[in-house]
Amino acid sequence: MDATPFHDAYYSDLQSLYGLWVIPLAFLVWRFTSPPEVGRALVPEATRFVSGLTIFFAVATMLDPFSTGPLIRSDALADTKATSLIPFFFVLLGDLRVLLLAIGVARPERGLRQNLGWAAGTMLIVPVATAAVEISLGLFFDELHGQIRWMVYEAGFLVLCVALSRRWVPRSLGGDPLYTPKATYLRGLFAYSAAYYALWLAADVLIVAGLDVGWAIRMVPNQLYYGFWVVFAYARFFSATSDEGGKTAR
Repeated sequence: MDATPFHDAYYSDLQSLYGLWVIPLAFLVWRFTSPPEVGRALVPEATRFVSGLTIFFAVATMLDPFSTGPLIRSDALADTKATSLIPFFFVLLGDLRVLLLAIGVARPERGLRQNLGWAAGTMLIVPVATAAVEISLGLFFDELHGQIRWMVYEAGFLVLCVALSRRWVPRSLGGDPLYTPKATYLRGLFAYSAAYYALWLAADVLIVAGLDVGWAIRMVPNQLYYGFWVVFAYARFFSATSDEGGKTAR
């Protein structure tokens, strides 16, 4: 009898590839076939930015599981550095989208280059801290479980989301973060991102403990991260009331 059914299901192409394509593909089809009057923008100045960003990352979201799955398993890339570099690139890209969306909505008057610089710089905090922690742990332990690195990273980005929500949002907007629509959107964005990182972390704790159910739990944040992120980002931004926004999505 198979003792690791959830592990095997997790790494199957049905879950790790095709199942993660359904929502972003449907989103792209809807975006390109729906009429332009689909909602009101929360921040009219950021309308084109959010509209374009969600399309770009819907495509990137579909490229991610293919590149980190069938592509790196191919004979052409097997046993090359690409098997490590490609997953690392997409991890950073997935975090960059959160930070770039946040700064683009918070400070739409700034140029893309300036906002991208802030997002990229902030994004590097977690991987640098993760590397430092991993090196430190290596001084005390001869061998670490393969999931430990991801657990440190997951905890790091979770803490970053909480810190940005509580500290950066009020400073960047210069107002009460609890009662402005823009601040509510940003706090919701960070809460959503913190949620899938918290679920990944909880799942990995169970995996390290030897419990196969951890792989089943991991499927939930995978869908939040790959499937529903662009839907959440777009729908929350373009569902403002007439008092909150004043411009249609396209």
